[in-house]
Amino acid sequence: GGGEGTSLIDSAARMERSRQEELHEWKCSLVVSLLFTIPLFICHLISMHSSMNEGVDNNMTDGSPSSSVPPTRMDWLMLLLATPVQFGVGKRFYVSAYRGLVHGCTMGMDFLVAMGTSSAYLYSIIVFVLQLIAKSNGEYDASIMDLTPTFETGAWLITFVTLGKYLEAYARGKTAGALQTLMELQPVSATRAILPDDVLRMMKEVQSSEEMDAEEKNDNITKIFSKVHVNSLPTEEKDISEIRIGDFLLVLPGGRIPTDGMLVAREGTSKIDAAENNDGCAYIDESAFSGEPFPVAKRPGDSLYGASVNQLSVILIQVTATGSETVLSRIVRLVDEAQGNRAPIQAHADRIASIFAPCVMMLAVVTFICWAVFLDSSSGSVEERYVTALMSAISVVVVACPCALGLATPTAVMVGTGVGAVNGLLIKGGAVLESAFNVKTVVVDKTGTITTGRAVVGSKIEYVSQILKEGGDNGGWLKQLLSDLPATVRQSDAALWFACCAELRSEHPLGHAIINSGREIWGHDILKPTSRDRAAAKQTEELTISEFQVVPGKGVECTINNIGRNTSCQVRVGNRSWVTDDAEANTLSPGDITSQSDDDVRSLRTGGQIGVYVSVKTAAMNTFHIIGVIGILDPLKNEARSTIAALKNLGVEVWMCTGDHELTAHAVARKIGIDEDNVCSSVSPEGKADLIRRLQKRRVKGRHGRLVENRVAFVGDGINDAVALARSDVGIAIGAGTEVAVEAADIVLVRSQLHDVVVSLHLSRVVFDRIRLNFVWAMAYNLFAIPFAAGFLYPFTDWTLPPAFAGLMMAFSSVSVVMSSLLLRTYVKPTINDDGTMEERGCTRCTSCLIDRCYSCMFNMRMRGNTGDDNDDESLEMIAAIV
Repeated sequence: GGGEGTSLIDSAARMERSRQEELHEWKCSLVVSLLFTIPLFICHLISMHSSMNEGVDNNMTDGSPSSSVPPTRMDWLMLLLATPVQFGVGKRFYVSAYRGLVHGCTMGMDFLVAMGTSSAYLYSIIVFVLQLIAKSNGEYDASIMDLTPTFETGAWLITFVTLGKYLEAYARGKTAGALQTLMELQPVSATRAILPDDVLRMMKEVQSSEEMDAEEKNDNITKIFSKVHVNSLPTEEKDISEIRIGDFLLVLPGGRIPTDGMLVAREGTSKIDAAENNDGCAYIDESAFSGEPFPVAKRPGDSLYGASVNQLSVILIQVTATGSETVLSRIVRLVDEAQGNRAPIQAHADRIASIFAPCVMMLAVVTFICWAVFLDSSSGSVEERYVTALMSAISVVVVACPCALGLATPTAVMVGTGVGAVNGLLIKGGAVLESAFNVKTVVVDKTGTITTGRAVVGSKIEYVSQILKEGGDNGGWLKQLLSDLPATVRQSDAALWFACCAELRSEHPLGHAIINSGREIWGHDILKPTSRDRAAAKQTEELTISEFQVVPGKGVECTINNIGRNTSCQVRVGNRSWVTDDAEANTLSPGDITSQSDDDVRSLRTGGQIGVYVSVKTAAMNTFHIIGVIGILDPLKNEARSTIAALKNLGVEVWMCTGDHELTAHAVARKIGIDEDNVCSSVSPEGKADLIRRLQKRRVKGRHGRLVENRVAFVGDGINDAVALARSDVGIAIGAGTEVAVEAADIVLVRSQLHDVVVSLHLSRVVFDRIRLNFVWAMAYNLFAIPFAAGFLYPFTDWTLPPAFAGLMMAFSSVSVVMSSLLLRTYVKPTINDDGTMEERGCTRCTSCLIDRCYSCMFNMRMRGNTGDDNDDESLEMIAAIV
């Protein structure tokens, strides 16, 4: 079992090494390409400057060529610089294109890159060789010497595409990081307890018994360990890989539980256990798995998850699962599997290229045949006709090669992610933009996402006035107690003050919420309360707290000393059974304070608050009496409601999925405007991922009214959200959340503002619209340029497009796409109003509307008479098919 645990760590480490190796390879290729391409470009500029200053005819002296006659030393240098880029850095594209042709008979973007750069390089080599032969033979034909090699064209294209591949590899490299972060939650060592032989023997008898049910076994285990002092057990430190199922582990307060197990004993305060017949329950922080901020009370026999945190007492657990069988390991596997199913946005370009490339090749062949067969013989010799035909065919390939298609995605993604970073969004790659563009459903976590994740006091219900009004014995003792309180404690706040005194030494989050609320009223020292409008009370003797007790799963108790003539009083804060005596609870009538408090607590629970009872007992009254109820809640974020409304205005369906109680979940959903049918409560991490899968299988209406696949985004912040974040099409993590969630997510909200969820979807639509515009422009530009390259105007103008000029046109296409992408820097995020309406600014709205109008027209043409399921990307394929 332990070996399997280490294998998971090794697997994550191997994935990280593989990612680093891939990233390193692309980085080295990019660096090498830049080292050769930048000097190549400088040489090209120098060569152009030289050719502008002096012509070839002026470089001839006495019939012998000067050093400026091509091919010059600068031409030789450019050849030497371009060749390593073409066949060294470009080797990857040649291999990928070859594999695509051999194994899948497809011509993707790699084939287009190889074809376009090879054509430009081949043309340059042909020109270079012809000029070299002419120069060596002493023949200085102007038609040959005027030709210019274009070595820099292919080198720049390979450099740009390599940059895009590097960015893609960098964006893809978060999988292993998330897995490693998850694995780091598991302790690398554990403290194994050595139990006496008689205890082990009795444990085996109980666990192997077939006559006992689970409850009886737990009771017997509790009896076995009732006489065992957990702190005095001998222990030994063991590596986590050496832990086996059945071992007993000792976990100290604040320590992480090493692996999945069962609680068998807790070292508590014997006074409490004896007085309250407590069965040794312990507080365990399972927020990593449930996402809820409040620790869970665990009793002997309850299951514990590895990597959860022990809170207050020393506990003894028996290992039930190790290695790959633990809950944490299952989460790791789910994250790994989910993040492995990601399709890059370049698939669009590959699909277009698979249609476009054969068309370009056919056009080049047709151009060559037409020039070779139909060119007038009076235009030159046969060799010249074939050279002209070859140059025209190369011009067609160069100018028609949609190199801009290969730049449309990486440039827009690079600018878009930069714009996102400026606006507080970290977007991890182009695939995220594609998926976010098509999101139709958003699932949100509750704790830490919709709410702040910090417990605060909400409602304060006091029964002091009612008890005093009723009078009698109850009113007398309470009136005397109130008169002995510090002067700054009002009657309406008496229950809160008593609760603060009881919680002063508590470490429970609910206790911290009560104390924080009290300190807002009375200052830092609760026992010496002050007020804004009252001076501090002068006590004859200083108030003190004694006999503080914590009973996990029930509440706290303390004694307040030196409180007036009563000398002292006892205070209890917690659940119903804890704050009232059993004898009193059995004699209550429906109309008394206790019955009313029960109704109030149920009402608070329905409203999403946790009700905590407060009771006191003095020397005059021998029983505890409830004097108030405090409602504690996880408050909503200010922008929660407007965010949900804005998502709905975008046409997105909103769900809420949480591990919290059903009543609390529905109360929160009602407040923020989520339909109660779209609420899932008490859900485990695996359950959240299962909900994502079920939603993804649905078919919904797309932007143009057709049924499309349902793309689902998940918004979360905790470790328990990591699986859902990875399983969803777009995982959005709150920046202030856990590192695991941030690693597993596709988009990180750095500022932790919920409005940025809407901004991220809006920005993705703007960026993806720009990518689509780049695609359309690149192909339309090629459509326009192909007739000129093929010589369509030759019969009318006696002019053909030289391959060098074709290379310039291809470069202009690429530059125009880059400039189009750079215009994304003008993006201004929309303003979201309280009612969820958005105010868009800048040219974003006009551009998006124009693109949507064009695509709607194309879809209407495409879909007449057809109601089948298609993707938005088919419009791009339709354009390519027209070409």
